[in-house]
Amino acid sequence: MQSSNAGHAGHHGHGQLSGEVNAAKVKVEWSSNPEPIQSNQETDIFLDIKDASGKPVEIFSAVHEKEMHLLAIKRGLSVFKHLHPDYLGKGRFQIKTIFQKAGRYKLYADFLPEGANQQLASHELVVTGQESIDEVNADKVLKKKVDDLEIELILPEARVDEHIKLIFALSDESGEPVTELEPYLGSAGHVVIVSEDMNEFLHVHPADENTKGPKVEYMTSFPSVGLYKIWGQFKYKGKLYTVPFVIEVQE
Repeated sequence: MQSSNAGHAGHHGHGQLSGEVNAAKVKVEWSSNPEPIQSNQETDIFLDIKDASGKPVEIFSAVHEKEMHLLAIKRGLSVFKHLHPDYLGKGRFQIKTIFQKAGRYKLYADFLPEGANQQLASHELVVTGQESIDEVNADKVLKKKVDDLEIELILPEARVDEHIKLIFALSDESGEPVTELEPYLGSAGHVVIVSEDMNEFLHVHPADENTKGPKVEYMTSFPSVGLYKIWGQFKYKGKLYTVPFVIEVQE
């Protein structure tokens, strides 16, 4: 079992959450079954949330309909999982998942203990098996087809520490604008942004949570130069669409 200290979550586009939890550090203990983790094998991930004295933190507020969002991302940024562990009580969360690809993963747990600031805890794990090498390259064209939707990312040249607007424009196979997006976890869409070195993590929500398309706007800023992968998630006609883009942030 490994533990990590949780920091404030990188939720850009939201005001700072008020309230303090006795200024205590929240600790997260991570464990898995089986250990070591093997590719293509069902795995249980457990997270135990404790205060500085080691006592379980027991009450959590739901954020976008869930008490915890757990993002699992492979080094090289080729695998992205947005998971929602079940709360078992007494500070313990559990999720069952399968890692199809071997390699090193970073997990980001995003949660809100009652009366505290939003927390972000990270953890690295290794999935055993035949590993492939992933390269990260900036997309030359910021337009992707995902099944029967076409999704374009519109943004100005991205520079460090500048507030910029990200706009996702969605259209269907016939080129008609999508105007009936459905809420996904209570929002018009979710965006997760991770730097190539995986040190920067941003979980961004729309400027207008209730928009139904065809454009969904986000505001964010990038804390350092380099390549970033952006995953947008949208729900349309009962189906979840996940679209990835890679951009380069300049000085």
